[in-house]
Amino acid sequence: MLAALLRMAAPAAAQDTGGAFTGQNPWAVAAPTAPPVAVAPAMALGTPLSVSGGPWVPAEVLFFSAGRVVADYAWRDSVRARRGHLYTAADLQRDVQDLMTLGRFTSLTPAVYAIPGTAVPSEFTSISVSTNQVRVVFDVIEKVVEAPKVQIVTPPTAVGGVLLTPTAWRGAGRHENPGMALDINAAYFIGRLYGKNSYPDSPRKTNYIDRIGLWTLTADGKMQIQSESKVRPAVAVGGQAMLMFRDSPQPTVTAPGVSVKIDTKNTKVLTDGYFVASKKLGPVRTSAGVMQGTIGNLAANLSEFLTPEALRFYTRDTHGTQVISRTVPFASAFYLIKPDYPVGIEVMKFNGAARKPVLINFKLGRFLKMNFDLALLKYQGGYDVLGFFQFRYNHFPKR
Repeated sequence: MLAALLRMAAPAAAQDTGGAFTGQNPWAVAAPTAPPVAVAPAMALGTPLSVSGGPWVPAEVLFFSAGRVVADYAWRDSVRARRGHLYTAADLQRDVQDLMTLGRFTSLTPAVYAIPGTAVPSEFTSISVSTNQVRVVFDVIEKVVEAPKVQIVTPPTAVGGVLLTPTAWRGAGRHENPGMALDINAAYFIGRLYGKNSYPDSPRKTNYIDRIGLWTLTADGKMQIQSESKVRPAVAVGGQAMLMFRDSPQPTVTAPGVSVKIDTKNTKVLTDGYFVASKKLGPVRTSAGVMQGTIGNLAANLSEFLTPEALRFYTRDTHGTQVISRTVPFASAFYLIKPDYPVGIEVMKFNGAARKPVLINFKLGRFLKMNFDLALLKYQGGYDVLGFFQFRYNHFPKR
C-alpha cells in the first residue's frame, strides 16, 4: 500500500517544502537533548494539513520510528482516532499527551495528511475541513532501553552442619519448627601442607606438601526435637553414614631397613549417631554435641603418623596400638558474613584414642576466593596442617 502511495504522490513531490516533520509542528514533543527526528516520507502519505485545524475524518493511523512503519497495538490503542469518525485538533493534542505518558519515547511529532480520492462520508461533508479522509501520523523516537543485567544469586548456605560436624538447625535456618532434615556432605583432603613430629625413630621430623587423597561422602539425617527460642537452644538427634575412599595410597612408613605400606583397603564406611544442641549468640551460631560410632577412626586415616605401623616403627610401640575412638565430642561456631558467605571453626576430640588426637577444621574458603579450607590435626608427638575442599548440599528441607 505504501508503494502505491509513493507512485501516486510522485508528481507532486517537487511542490513540498516542508511539513509536520521539519520542526514546524507546534505540537511536536521532544526531550531537551533528543536527537534529530527521523523524517517520514511525507509526500507519500498525502497532502499535509495543519495539525491545529480540524475536524477531520481519519482513514488510518500510522506510527513511524527511524523512518519505518511500526505496528504496535499498545500505541494504537492509546489513540482516539477511529476510522469513519470525527477527529478534532483537541483529540490530537490529547493523543500526543497520552502517548508520551507511556514512557516509551524521547520525542513525538504528530501530522495529518489528506488522502486523495477518499471522500469523507456525506454526513460529515459540512463539518470536516477536508473533503478527503485523512491519515494521522505520529513520528516517534523511541527510548533506548538497556536490557537488565542478569544477576546470579547464590543460594544461602546450609546451616545443618559446619564442615564435618552437624548442627541442630535445618536447611538454611529458616525452618523454626521441629522436623526432619537431610544433608549430603562431601569433603576431599588433598594433602598435608606442613607437619612436624617428635617420634624417636622417625627419619623426618618435618614434612610438607604430602599427598593424602582422601574423599569422604556423608549422608547426615537428623530430627530436630526442640526448636530454638530466645533462651533455649535448638536440639537434634541424628546419624551419619560416611563413605571414605582414596584416589591415592596413604604414604608409607619408612624406617631403616624397612618400608611398610599402611593400608591396602581403599574404601571404608564410618557411621555414627549424635546428639547436638545449637544456639545463636548474637550473630554467631554455636553448637556442641557428641558422636558415637566408628567415626572415631577418621583421625588415623588423615596421617600416616597415627597408624599402627607408624606407632610400631617410630615410637617403639610393640603392643599393636591403634588410634581408634568410639566417642567424639565436638563443638563449632560460625558466622554468616552474607547468607552465602560463612566462616567458622569446629573442634573434634577423639576420646580414648592413642596419641590423643584432636582435629580442628577452619572454614575460611571464601577468604581464599575458593572453597578451600584448612585443618589442624594435633596429636601427642606432632601435628599436621591439612588442606581440603568441602561441599554441603541441603537435600531436605530445600530452603
